Amino acid sequence: MNTLLAQEIHDKALACGYDSCGIVSLDALDFYKDRLTKRLEDVPESEEVYAHSKDFLVLKDNYPWAQSIVVCTEYFGNYKFPVSLQKRYAKGLLLSLANTPDGVEAKRRRSFERWLRSKNIQCIGGETAKPAGVVPLRPASVAAGLGIYRKNNFFYGPKGSNYELVAYLIDKSCEYIQNLEIPPCPDTCDLCQQGCKTKSLSAPFTMNPLTCVSFINTFGDGILPEGVTEDMLEEWIIGCDNCQDSCPFNKNHDWSIGKDYPGLDELEPKLQPEFILKASDEEIIEKMIPKFCFHLTNEQIPLLRKSAKRVTERK
Repeated sequence: MNTLLAQEIHDKALACGYDSCGIVSLDALDFYKDRLTKRLEDVPESEEVYAHSKDFLVLKDNYPWAQSIVVCTEYFGNYKFPVSLQKRYAKGLLLSLANTPDGVEAKRRRSFERWLRSKNIQCIGGETAKPAGVVPLRPASVAAGLGIYRKNNFFYGPKGSNYELVAYLIDKSCEYIQNLEIPPCPDTCDLCQQGCKTKSLSAPFTMNPLTCVSFINTFGDGILPEGVTEDMLEEWIIGCDNCQDSCPFNKNHDWSIGKDYPGLDELEPKLQPEFILKASDEEIIEKMIPKFCFHLTNEQIPLLRKSAKRVTERK
């Protein structure tokens, strides 16, 4: 196992702007099979939603050349997030680097891929916040010691859950595992479950994606499962942050300070529900859909308008 190469990859990742980097073997993800199996046993109706996750269990078969996983974190809590968008849009979607592919920071990250290839390292991956990429991002990040799972199933690093994760399969055998001291969730805490209006979070580390507000107003195409009513969706238009906002490990973050996210000030007026209801399909496709980080398609404009109408009717 090449420890010098591991250190070199880690240092280059940080030089390219990532907050942290870890490297693990593919075997380090063996625990994910048990985790996925338990999730399907607890919520069997979610099998179709997690169908793509089964590809993560056969990485060695699909990529026989791959030996290790490089996983990096990017803290998006350094950006400000407008008050008018809070409780309406999931912060991690609008603040994703995937929404600014031509931005300076995104280009710096892509330089990391060019560097890997310049070292004759074969790699695949690098999707930023894409729902179904090559590598299971949260398990890989936890295996690399970059953070932990909390009861709401999100990855948490030293600063909370406001991290974007990026991972690559590489053809070199190396390891760089972090040893961060992050306190676990208190046994008695259930604030994330209390914050989940649809009770998608039914128990610690257990959730039903079909009743998750974030799934319903994106991939679920607005379909309300039995027991879920329209009012439970509150004013969420794209995504939902309730379980993360309820978490004590995120409570101290102030979204009113930080850097300006590229283009968000100009986009903010267009994301207001009143504007969405009067905007043309063309404007929504051109100006809004690309900023939702792969979570809404051009064909789902009626769903976007339906969510916007719900917000205006709640006022």
